Amino acid sequence: MSATPLKVIIIGAGVAGLVAARHLEEAGISPIIIDAEDRVGGRLKTDREQGFLLDRGFQVLLTEYPEVKRYLDLEALAINTYRPGAHVHTRTQHFRFVDPLREPAQVIRSALSPLGVLADKVKLGQLGLRLRAASNEACFEGYESKPTIDYLREIGFTEQIIERFFRPFFGGIFLEQELATPAAMFRYIFKMFGSGSAALPAGGIEAIPRQLAAQLQQSEFRFNQRVRNVNGNQVTLDDGSQLSADGIILACAPDRLVEGLSGQTEGWKSTTNLYYYSSRRLRENRLINLVFDPTSTINTFTVLDEVSPNYRGEKQGGSLISITLKKSLGSDEGIAQVEQDFLRHSRLPSDALTFLRRYNIERALPKISQVAFKQDPSHSRLTESIFLAGDQQLNGSLDAAMRSGRLAALGLLEAAS
Repeated sequence: MSATPLKVIIIGAGVAGLVAARHLEEAGISPIIIDAEDRVGGRLKTDREQGFLLDRGFQVLLTEYPEVKRYLDLEALAINTYRPGAHVHTRTQHFRFVDPLREPAQVIRSALSPLGVLADKVKLGQLGLRLRAASNEACFEGYESKPTIDYLREIGFTEQIIERFFRPFFGGIFLEQELATPAAMFRYIFKMFGSGSAALPAGGIEAIPRQLAAQLQQSEFRFNQRVRNVNGNQVTLDDGSQLSADGIILACAPDRLVEGLSGQTEGWKSTTNLYYYSSRRLRENRLINLVFDPTSTINTFTVLDEVSPNYRGEKQGGSLISITLKKSLGSDEGIAQVEQDFLRHSRLPSDALTFLRRYNIERALPKISQVAFKQDPSHSRLTESIFLAGDQQLNGSLDAAMRSGRLAALGLLEAAS
C-alpha cells in the first residue's frame, strides 16, 4: 500500500458498510460513508411512535450467527429472547410446540401436538442434531441451489408438518411462501435457531447498526445525500456534485448506481408488516405465532413487548403486536381484513385493537437462486476501483451482510497493496 492513506468512499450506512468501515479504519484509512437517509441502519431501522418501538419489518437477531459474535456486544444490546418453538393457529384449532431438544420438559406435550405425525417430530429432532454437529460451511455445501421444499420432501416430512410449521415459519424468514429459497439457507438458519436464540435488542433492531457505528472513530458520515451514479473512481450525487476516491465500496444495491448492471440482479422480495396495540394483554409465552389457514391474510404475528418490554412504553398496559402478511398489501383496503383475521386468531374483542402503523417494504430481502456462505475477498471487486458489499453478495441475512462488508474491505486493501 502507498504511504499516502487511501481515499475510500462507502455508499450505504447499513451493517455491511459499517463493518467495511471498521476494517478500513483498522488499516489506517478514514472512509467517507454516504447514505440517502438521515441515519445509519439501512434495512435495520426502528421508529418510535406513541411510546412504542416499531421495527421496519418484523426482524429478530440470531445470537448464534458467527458475525454477530464477531462484531456485536450482546450484553450491551440488552437482548431479550424468544422461546424455542411456536404457537400454531389452524382454521379450527391452535396449539403450542416447543423444541424438546431445548426444553426437555416439553417432550411429551410436543410429541402429542398436532404439528405433524410422530415420525415428523422424530425427523425434526434428528435433523436438528445433525445440523448442530455440522460446520457452517457444511450447511451450504451441495445445497446452494436446491429448493427448500424439495429438501424437506426428500427427508420424508409429511405435508402436514410442512404446511403447519415449515411453510409459515421459514416462509416468514425467507419472505416467500413457496419455500423456493435454496436449502442451504434453510439448513443454516435451522442450525442457528437450534444452537442459539432469536432475540430482540432492548432499543429495537436499529440498536445493531447504532452499536456498529459507535465503534467507528475515523469515519466521516454524510447523511441525506443520494448518489446518482458511480463511474470509475467518481461518485456523482443527485445535486450534480462529484467526489473522487481511490476505492469505492457499494454497500447497497449496485444495479441502481453502476451503468450496465441494470437487470443483472435477481430482484427483491417485498413484505408488509403491521403494528397494533391491544388494550388487553395477549399472552403467548414469548412464542412466535404461525398461521396455517388458507383463508387468512396473516402468516405470523408476535407480541413484541412480551419478549422485550422496552418495545412498549411504561404508560401502556396492553400489548404491542407485530403482524406479517403472506402477501404484500398494496393499499389500505386490505387492512380491515387483516384485523378481522387477527381478532379471529387471537380471540381478542374487536374494541381492544388500535392500528398503529403499516410498513410496505419493497426491498426487504434479495432474491438469490444460488447462495454462498462466504467467498474470496477478491470476488467483491467489480472494477479496478469499485467493490461490492451487501447480503445480496452471499445470502439474505444479517450474518451475510456483515461478512460481505469485511470481504469488500479486505478485497479493496488487497488490491491496493
